Amino acid sequence: MHRIIRAADLQPRPWPNGLGITRDIAAQEAGAENPGWLITVADLAGDAAFSHFPRTDRIFTLLGGAGVTLELDGHPPLPCLPWVPASFPGDVPTFCRMAGGAARAFNVMTGRGHEARVAVRSIAAGHTVRSTPRCTAIFCAEGSLTVGNERLGAGDTMLHPGATAIEGPGLALMVDI
Repeated sequence: MHRIIRAADLQPRPWPNGLGITRDIAAQEAGAENPGWLITVADLAGDAAFSHFPRTDRIFTLLGGAGVTLELDGHPPLPCLPWVPASFPGDVPTFCRMAGGAARAFNVMTGRGHEARVAVRSIAAGHTVRSTPRCTAIFCAEGSLTVGNERLGAGDTMLHPGATAIEGPGLALMVDI
């Protein structure tokens, strides 16, 4: 059964390392049958170290802005542009360098070795795309989306939609875990 999380209901909390603010959209605890996962929207106010998440893989998608560069210990710099998902290990020390002013990022974190994917789709008015049967979440990043019989505004999320029609005009981030 799907569930709607409205942007207005998301509560800000400090990053685990205290260097920023995030809003948890949804989480599932790890268990025998699932890897555990967390979906958040984080405020990026300026250059800062990211929090450490042991045995976790991360997908980071910048929601607008001028871009950032992630500096991961032992890895080449990872330039991140808006709307382009970037994957990296959450337990490697990571520093975020901003290319411009403040921005926001959409994050998906899963237990190490479990497959996750974020697909970004711009959907024009009057057009429809379909999510996959494995779809865990649909996040409306811009505009508005009609998902099944539900309307999502910017910042709203539908959890567990499965395979369904998504109509624009809007920008959808579709998460498969």
